[in-house]
Amino acid sequence: MSAFQIKAIAIVCMIIDHLGVFLFPQIFWLRLVGRIAFPLFAWLIANGAHYTHDMRSYLKRLFIFALISQIPFTLATQQISGPTIFYLNIFFTLFLGLSAIYVIKTQSNKWLWLISTLAAAGIADLVQSDYGAAGVLSIVAFYLFFENIWYMAVAQMLIMGALPWLTLYILQQTFYLPLEYMYLTSSFEYFGLLALVFIFFYNKKPGWKDGHLLYAFYPLQFIVFFLLKVV
Repeated sequence: MSAFQIKAIAIVCMIIDHLGVFLFPQIFWLRLVGRIAFPLFAWLIANGAHYTHDMRSYLKRLFIFALISQIPFTLATQQISGPTIFYLNIFFTLFLGLSAIYVIKTQSNKWLWLISTLAAAGIADLVQSDYGAAGVLSIVAFYLFFENIWYMAVAQMLIMGALPWLTLYILQQTFYLPLEYMYLTSSFEYFGLLALVFIFFYNKKPGWKDGHLLYAFYPLQFIVFFLLKVV
């Protein structure tokens, strides 16, 4: 399975997820399938970082499309969450994850690896980017264990499963927050681990050169969903 095929699967899962968010919230299985999308996108960032010869251009491209996508993303999501809700789109999370990887690729000091990763994760939570700190940690873990699918799987289980539960348990005990209202405690997030099945069959080939398919498609879908909600 080529990188392009994995990207195509990620895009299809993302569309299915957003159909469930914006148009058919009563159809729960749409959201379940949608959980597969982010881990695949996180892995694709790690894959791109592993093979690219120009990390700075890669970072610049992600940041530019994060800015381009924010207005359509906000317009669409506020149709669901209300005008007072604001958070940043997934490209900002991907950018922050890649920023941490950039330090890992260019610096030999592993303390700098840890500091940069924690800083990027903290920023993701602070600015409320989609998937937050867990998303950044997932991207970095995919990169660090890129050559070992089993270590990769364990890391993702801890980051996307055990870590959010542990963090929110501490919050509950400290601030008496009800866990049932916290997004990441939902058991359906574990369906995202099915993404590892597709990654397992990766053949280390890029596949069809799609240019900037995801970059263009991501903001356009929010424009379509926004218009459908308004109409």
